[in-house]
Amino acid sequence: MSSSFLAQPKVVLVTGATTGIGAAIVKVLAAKGHRVWGTGRRVETRSPLPGQPGTIALDVTKPDTIQRALDHIVTEEGRLDALVNNAGIGMMGAMGDTTEAELLSVYQTNVVGLHSVSRLSIPHLITSQGHLMHVGSVAGVVGLPFRGVYCSSKAAVELLAEAQSMELARHHVKVTVLRPGDFKTAINNNRLKVAQPDASTYPGFEDVCSAVNSEVAHAKDPDDMGKAVLRILEQSRPPSLRDSRSSPATLGHFAEAKPSCTGV
Repeated sequence: MSSSFLAQPKVVLVTGATTGIGAAIVKVLAAKGHRVWGTGRRVETRSPLPGQPGTIALDVTKPDTIQRALDHIVTEEGRLDALVNNAGIGMMGAMGDTTEAELLSVYQTNVVGLHSVSRLSIPHLITSQGHLMHVGSVAGVVGLPFRGVYCSSKAAVELLAEAQSMELARHHVKVTVLRPGDFKTAINNNRLKVAQPDASTYPGFEDVCSAVNSEVAHAKDPDDMGKAVLRILEQSRPPSLRDSRSSPATLGHFAEAKPSCTGV
C-alpha cells in the first residue's frame, strides 16, 4: 500500500526549473499544495506561495551556489523532503567529431552537476527519510547515432542512482530514475552540436538533427512529466530498476515518448 505524498505538503527542490520539463514539474507539484523550489542560474529568490512554486538561484556546475540554495531552503522550511535532479543539457554529434572539451561540457552538467546537488542534499534527505529523484532518459539505456555523448551521460545517471539506492536504503531514502522520451520543450534551442562535423566521414548528421528537432516540436506536453513525478513521489515502494529494464510495457512507454517511472 502506498503512503500518499499528498497527505502532507512536502518541501521539494527541482533543478533546471525555468523552462520545459522542470517548469512543468514545479507547476504540477505546487498546484497540489507542496512547497516547491525551482532553480535557475539567474533567478531571484522567491519563496513558494499557495499554489505557486518558489524560485532560487542555483548553478549545478558551481557547488557554492548549491550549498547556498540548500542552506536557504532548509533555514526557511526546516527540512528537505525530495530532490528532483532535472537540470541537463543535450548534444548532437558523431563521437569521432567530438572533442574532449565538448564531451566534458555535457558531463559537467549531466553527471558531475547531478552528483554535486545529490551529495549536498543527501544529509537533508536522510534526516527527512526523503526521496532522491533523477530525470534520466530513454537515451540512457540505448545508444543512438550522433547522440553518444548525451546517451552515455544519461547511462551514468542510471548507475549512479543504482549505487545511491543501495547506499541509502538503510537510511530509508528512496531513489528513483525517471526516463522520459521526447517532450515539447525548448531543448531544440539549447542543444549543443559539435563544432566541426565531418560530413564525408559521418554522412546523415544534419538529417538526424532535423529529425530530432521535428520529433521534439511535435512531442507530448511536458505537464505529463510533472504528473509522473507526483505519481512516483506518492509511492512508498517505486518499481525496481531491474524490473523496468526487462518490462515490455516500459519499453512501450519509451516508444510512445511517455515518462517511464523507475525506482532503484
